[in-house]
Amino acid sequence: MSPTDRLQVIIECQQHIHAFYGALDAGDFELVSAAFAEEGVWHRQGAVLQGPAAVRSALADRPAQRVSAHLVNNLVVIPVSATEASAGYLTLVFRDDGPRADGAPADLGNAYVISWNDDRLQKGADGAWRFMEKRSSQRFRQP
Repeated sequence: MSPTDRLQVIIECQQHIHAFYGALDAGDFELVSAAFAEEGVWHRQGAVLQGPAAVRSALADRPAQRVSAHLVNNLVVIPVSATEASAGYLTLVFRDDGPRADGAPADLGNAYVISWNDDRLQKGADGAWRFMEKRSSQRFRQP
């Protein structure tokens, strides 16, 4: 793989990861679920979700008033090929489950959790990157 091809994989995967968390924090669960391949697996909160339908179903249970912010830090993408990559990074998560007045900002409070994330990504025939596996482990959490 040429240096330019490696950089393209790195940038595209970084963008995919950032777009995923942006969609999650915006409550766009269609976009979140579409970030996974049909055979993709998300190890999430003790559950194993396989494919976009399982992701969509699990996220439907999220409280409607929840506000979250996933801050991605120390992101490193390692290209395996032009169509496969792995990524490791930390997420610092703030979360507020309300209630609050319409339009009022969420309470900042303390960070909810800091997690280490390991992702495997694959570029599909349509040119879109998707998660093949997404796994996280908590490093710090509120007592």
